[in-house]
Amino acid sequence: MSLQRDIQRERLFFLEFLALFTGQVTRKDLVSRFGISEPAATKDLSLYAELAPGLLNYDLRRKCYVYGDGKPLFTHLVDQALFSLTGDRPLATDPEHAKRLSSWVSTSIKRKIPVSLVAVITRCIYQHRKITANYVSISSGDKKRELSPLAVVYDGLRWHIRCFDHKKEEFRDYNLARFSEVEQSDPSDITLEKDQKWNTEVQLKLVPHPKSNHPETIRLDYDITDDAKYVSLRACLVGYFLRHWPIDYSDEGTENPNARHLFLKNKAELIRQGVPEWTFSPG
Repeated sequence: MSLQRDIQRERLFFLEFLALFTGQVTRKDLVSRFGISEPAATKDLSLYAELAPGLLNYDLRRKCYVYGDGKPLFTHLVDQALFSLTGDRPLATDPEHAKRLSSWVSTSIKRKIPVSLVAVITRCIYQHRKITANYVSISSGDKKRELSPLAVVYDGLRWHIRCFDHKKEEFRDYNLARFSEVEQSDPSDITLEKDQKWNTEVQLKLVPHPKSNHPETIRLDYDITDDAKYVSLRACLVGYFLRHWPIDYSDEGTENPNARHLFLKNKAELIRQGVPEWTFSPG
């Protein structure tokens, strides 16, 4: 394949990605991303429509191409797609394009989540629609739920979907790997602006563990140059952060300092500010 065809292939991959995961794509998306002219973008969209019939339909009212439930032309990786949607990593047909050095990434034993399932959820986030989902939890097993998905959360280990649960009438996080079936449903008027814990920002005060033999090493590891390391987070995400990093969040710093290098200094303040109760539960 020539260089020019490689470049066009990247554009076709990108427009399919937008259609699949956001539900729509425009000429402007291609112009902005690749610096091409509008006629060139039109040619790309026409070519893609020929190669993958049924996936793109032109919406005259919205003046854009919308997802039409056809078969994707390219293979998409869930992690790559979600990292790209959250702005963390570059998007390319070949994930190796983002790798610059020989490396190793921890082996995952997580369930492989179908791209088609994830794409339904992300499209519904973009299009402000509800989903009807089969969701399995440890406490209540497999249940059908009506949710309004609102945001994607990555805790360093797992992907979560921030949703409004219409039966429980509350905002909650749902582990993406526990969705077994998802269907697009009705339009939703629920927005993140109504989610108090999402919109409440708190600041964690982290210091070297008080029982550490070498606090200066911990200061170097975590770039603690002042009295503490201050980390700003949404109130509903504090629990994920505490479990991802080696932080002792007990009341008196009673955990093993060799395993928990940092100590949460302002736990009581965070509780007063409305950080959820489960955040500080053991485990």
